[in-house]
Amino acid sequence: MTTILIEAQAFLRLEAELKTIDATLAFILMQPDGSLTFNGKSISVVDAQPEIAWLNVGLARTRITETYVKAVLATGTVKWLQTFNAGLDRAFYQDLFAAGIRISNSNAQAIPMAEYVIANVLAHLQNIRQRQTQQQNHHWQRTVFREVWRSRWLLIGFGNIGQALAQRLRAFECEVIGVRRSAQAHPLAEQILTLDQLPEVLPTADVVVIACTLTEKTKGLADKRFFEQMKPEAVLVNVGRGKIVDQPALLKALKEGLIEHAILDVFDPEPLPDNSPLWDMANVTVTSHTSNAGHNTALRGDLLFFENLRRYLAHEPLLNEVPARGARLDAPKRLLKV
Repeated sequence: MTTILIEAQAFLRLEAELKTIDATLAFILMQPDGSLTFNGKSISVVDAQPEIAWLNVGLARTRITETYVKAVLATGTVKWLQTFNAGLDRAFYQDLFAAGIRISNSNAQAIPMAEYVIANVLAHLQNIRQRQTQQQNHHWQRTVFREVWRSRWLLIGFGNIGQALAQRLRAFECEVIGVRRSAQAHPLAEQILTLDQLPEVLPTADVVVIACTLTEKTKGLADKRFFEQMKPEAVLVNVGRGKIVDQPALLKALKEGLIEHAILDVFDPEPLPDNSPLWDMANVTVTSHTSNAGHNTALRGDLLFFENLRRYLAHEPLLNEVPARGARLDAPKRLLKV
């Protein structure tokens, strides 16, 4: 019998599908208050012995993610954890890796994030704000706009999100340059480069998209020199992590016209403070860390867990399994206290 530690609401929603995968599965449920139950009765963390853990998005909504992670570590029996996160830069993932737990991340948010990037870049290039103002003022005027056709896109981070974006950019006949740790060629990109080669391509990119994870190498990557190398008419998009961009350097670059526009979904800190000048700048689009909030993101997360659960039980390779070295490099070495 294989036991899964799962959020109670997710179990109630998906019980039939989960039992279809394997009728012998057993489930320890984490309730909204962080307590555990097994077959309707309370169970202690010490007595719980799950082999599988699913850190699904419902745990974040009920604000018990940390409680769940502490329970996973306290059991000492979990062998594999599926998470709803794409990036594993939160400190507790290093603790889970250190405990010898296999981790699979999620690509469920790749589709909405790719659509978010394209939608907001198009909105800027097409002068949507100006058109809305003209409509409100009943003002009939021809509006010239920049086309996305055959523009050059630099995607810093070419994992699930970068590849989903590159696939959709094909329809616009865009040139895609991907940046990742390995420079191995990929069919969705004209070029694949490493971070060290950024200075070669930044001056030629029309759109620069940050979709990489936060590591020691990427923290503060978009700094003063980075913006000085970009084209004045370039658009910057950040859907990665706020700390990847040096925010004071970005503000200065926007004020001095070093870049044309910034589309920002992540910040440091979050939420973005009310007094941040970014809110009111005409050449900035601010959204509230919502690029992953597509209405089918949760469904794709469920389907990914079902497929990986089937693979785990069949001793097959897992989708999106992240090696321990893929964890955040600057995470604390000590384990969480439980």
